[in-house]
Amino acid sequence: MAHFIKVSITVYVFSMFCYSVWYFLQVLDIANLNPNGEWLGSLCYLPHGSRVLMFCFFRYYSLPALYLAEITGPSLINHQDYMTGWSIAAIASLFSVVAAVELVKWTRATPGFFSFFKQVNFENYKFLYLVIIVSSLMNGLFVNLILSIINSINSISVITVFRFAVGDFLGASAVIAALWVIFRTLKDTRLIIDPSIEDK
Repeated sequence: MAHFIKVSITVYVFSMFCYSVWYFLQVLDIANLNPNGEWLGSLCYLPHGSRVLMFCFFRYYSLPALYLAEITGPSLINHQDYMTGWSIAAIASLFSVVAAVELVKWTRATPGFFSFFKQVNFENYKFLYLVIIVSSLMNGLFVNLILSIINSINSISVITVFRFAVGDFLGASAVIAALWVIFRTLKDTRLIIDPSIEDK
């Protein structure tokens, strides 16, 4: 229980931080969520980076806090830009990440064995980016499909789906790049110690 609480707090705080930074960029019109009053999706959606990283690092323990962040993030920061039914669409967003991770794991799994809880080396950046690409595509499609049904929209815009996918990919890439720079700097200044070096 203590581990779950620690994971939940970490996941929620990090996710809300991503929402806050992203909203700041949106105010500067860099993220460009809602130009001309149209729902087109952000071109650099940082919260998707939180979804991918937190699930990759903490797996299923992270889902409750991620969902809470998906609901409270838009509500506390800028709920006007989110369509009716986001609480349901948020489930699709998290499902997209889970499905992407499991799909990529399956393509790398040992023949004859497969488990949803199988350990994976998430330090592999190629694996991580495969998850980002697959989850971005799935999220763009699933979220817009659900929102179109809930809001009685007759058709799904291919451009909107594409913008969602691109925005998720760029946002997640930006988060990973920022964290890589931070940890690399801390390592170079010896403020943190590489575990592989410490064990030698």
